[in-house]
Amino acid sequence: MIDVLKSVWRWLDARLQVGGTIAEVAAHPVPRSSASWWYVFGSATLVVFILQVVTGICLATVYTPAADRAWDSLIYLNYQQPLGWYLRALHGWGSNFMVALMFIHMIQVFLFGAYKFPRELTWVAGCVLLLSTLGMAFTGQVLRFDQNAYWGLGIGASIAGRTPIIGFKVVDLILGGPIIAGETLSRFFALHVFVIPGLLIAFVGLHLFLVLRLGINEWPMPGRIV
Repeated sequence: MIDVLKSVWRWLDARLQVGGTIAEVAAHPVPRSSASWWYVFGSATLVVFILQVVTGICLATVYTPAADRAWDSLIYLNYQQPLGWYLRALHGWGSNFMVALMFIHMIQVFLFGAYKFPRELTWVAGCVLLLSTLGMAFTGQVLRFDQNAYWGLGIGASIAGRTPIIGFKVVDLILGGPIIAGETLSRFFALHVFVIPGLLIAFVGLHLFLVLRLGINEWPMPGRIV
């Protein structure tokens, strides 16, 4: 079996030419002076993101994005689907952990001065990832379509409605109409499952490319250029 897998890998690598890149990433040296717990928050966020993708795909096979069926599908997931309660809890808490880890990571990057030349674009990509993650957290809690989601969305729509000149247009765009209804759930489902994950995957790829290309900075020291 192992020989077959090796043969398949050699066949693919001869055409995709990714073996050298993977080996380079795996053997990427980390300076002893830079290795510490402060530098694990970015990798930890990536691990949680992968966990969110896997658990989200599993939940999507049971969830029904309809106003009159959404909550019932979650009840089925909690009490009838084997390990459904575990997947839902893992996905829900994973969202909280991802937001927390990302905030800690960005605080560390700011304090260490890692946003300065030549890593400005790495910082910008990270900011986009933070906003996208917050968007995922908000749209995900709306998908429950319970009282908590309803009133939370109502507050968000009220804040958006206070935007000068275009406030009513923004509310109509968010809710799919003047009130919270089935069209609202459809829009938030599309955002949570297709639009925002696409942005996340694209900018995660860009962020990782920049990190591997430009490296990480050393500990900030008085008198030493970052």
